Amino acid sequence: MKRDLDLIRKLLIYLEEKPDDKIVQDLEIEGYTNREVQYHFILMNEAGLIRCEKSISSTSDRIIRVYPNGLTWQGHEFFEASRNDTFWKKAKELVKSKSGALQFDVIKAVLISMAKESVGL
Repeated sequence: MKRDLDLIRKLLIYLEEKPDDKIVQDLEIEGYTNREVQYHFILMNEAGLIRCEKSISSTSDRIIRVYPNGLTWQGHEFFEASRNDTFWKKAKELVKSKSGALQFDVIKAVLISMAKESVGL
């Protein structure tokens, strides 16, 4: 399954807007299957973006499912950098046109650079 940074951003928005820190059991995001959402929650856990409870396989250390309850500091930082829709679209286009792929760290760096430029830093 391919990583989808737009879905990750949507999940960050959902978690940031959530009024409490209760775990999320099942989340429906329009245009995505439950399996895609869950896969991306696992990726977000691996990237240190979310706080969560994990369901681990009984036969290995593999994480089967993640139950997120909020964002980590890193998750908040990335969300804040990607909050502006215009910056988000421009950063994705720029990174994809220059490198042919969407790398998380590169997009984050571009978003931060764009934010700094917008405030004159």
